[in-house]
Amino acid sequence: MDADEKLVRITDKAASTLREIMARESQPGIGLRLALVRTHCMGGRGFANTLAFADTTRTDDEVLEHNGIKLWINPSSAKYLKGAELDYIETSMEAGFKVNNPNVIAKCPCGHHDIFE
Repeated sequence: MDADEKLVRITDKAASTLREIMARESQPGIGLRLALVRTHCMGGRGFANTLAFADTTRTDDEVLEHNGIKLWINPSSAKYLKGAELDYIETSMEAGFKVNNPNVIAKCPCGHHDIFE
């Protein structure tokens, strides 16, 4: 990966929202862990994105800092997240963080979990 290419890009809106949450929680030094977890959908082929604040990295984490946010990704998730974007959306129907991932080839029948090759 060259210096200009990011494993995961964080949009300005997502970074701003994360900084607000961190300030409100009085924990400005923590980072965000992004991981994929296997679900039972499609015979265990489905994955869900998980986001959680964390204060330490693991030895094998991919460690990124983008848009002022520290982001930690484990190796098994990183291979599916290359080129993804973490965004924050607000619509009349929903608000929250969303991972836009170009590596997803389909959604499971429930529409909530990603399928990769």
